[in-house]
Amino acid sequence: MKDKLSRFVIENREEFDEFDVPAEVWGKIESKLNAAKPKKSINDRVIKVGFLLKIAATIIVVASFGLFFWIHNIKPTAEVADFDPDLAKQQVHYASLIEMKRNEIKTFKNEDPSLYKEFSSEINKMESNYEKLQKDLINSPNPEETVKAMIRNLQIQTEVLSQQLNIIQQIKKVKQQQKDETKSI
Repeated sequence: MKDKLSRFVIENREEFDEFDVPAEVWGKIESKLNAAKPKKSINDRVIKVGFLLKIAATIIVVASFGLFFWIHNIKPTAEVADFDPDLAKQQVHYASLIEMKRNEIKTFKNEDPSLYKEFSSEINKMESNYEKLQKDLINSPNPEETVKAMIRNLQIQTEVLSQQLNIIQQIKKVKQQQKDETKSI
């Protein structure tokens, strides 16, 4: 489109140059350009300041409501360390053991996916129980007992993971023995 217009102008240049604009037209254009812009009245400025104040007030109101709802929707949390630092150390210890054992079991995932899925579902159930205890800790009438139940849950998870690792090692031994027997035949 632009190329057609440019080509048309170039091809018909002489026809455009043949007509001159009357001098009085240029004079009118020039006088309008040179005319001073009318100054805005103080009332116009006051209206703008008033408008800005309305916007600022709206922002403050919206921010206040947002802050109010944010503060009231925050749920208080309770940590084991708030009740017993020694139990908190145990919690960290068991949590790291659980993580380590879960990583060991993950290496078995490709060898026997169904067994891995079964093992994971058992641990996930126990973990969800632990999370429920953690949520209940906030409103618990006896938080020390709840913390002890949380630690006991972690201990049981560790024991179950150890048993699962033993089962995996036994399965690997049996597979290795079967492999060795087939080689000897």
